[in-house]
Amino acid sequence: RTRNFIWTAGVTGAAVEGLNSDALIKRVNRFKVDRYSQITGYPNIFAIGDIAYMETEAYPKGHPQMAQPAIQQGELLAENLNSLLKGVSMKPFVYSNKGNMATIGRNKAVVDLPGIEFGGFFAWFIWMFVHLMSLVGFRNRVIVFFNWVYNYINYDKAARLIVRPFKNRI
Repeated sequence: RTRNFIWTAGVTGAAVEGLNSDALIKRVNRFKVDRYSQITGYPNIFAIGDIAYMETEAYPKGHPQMAQPAIQQGELLAENLNSLLKGVSMKPFVYSNKGNMATIGRNKAVVDLPGIEFGGFFAWFIWMFVHLMSLVGFRNRVIVFFNWVYNYINYDKAARLIVRPFKNRI
């Protein structure tokens, strides 16, 4: 038994029984949080990532619902929870935009880093490298790399298709 409740929601939040519905931002189901990731009106409940709506001067409509803000919020929240246990004041969250990358097809990607933007094959290569290096463990990197090479050589799209049997409705 525990007095802690850890809730993972995915991309969109859902109402939690017992929380004031005013704490929710209705249009995107994100909990309004302060600079310490505390849900408005609940100093002992925290939200980060996709379900957290934190207005700042730089991000008046909240931080982007992407991995980097969630990772940075999670790292700071871990530090802040340790600070709370020690009776030390918490640090406010400040998002550091490291840039964005997206693959948009075979041999094509876009990279948007602070001060530089580019696309094409080189961007696709950079996208692959960054994603491989962010995997935990050498073995995982090697396995994913060889899967990518195999799929690239064989044009294997089967892993990305959802196939259902066809049923004639006549």
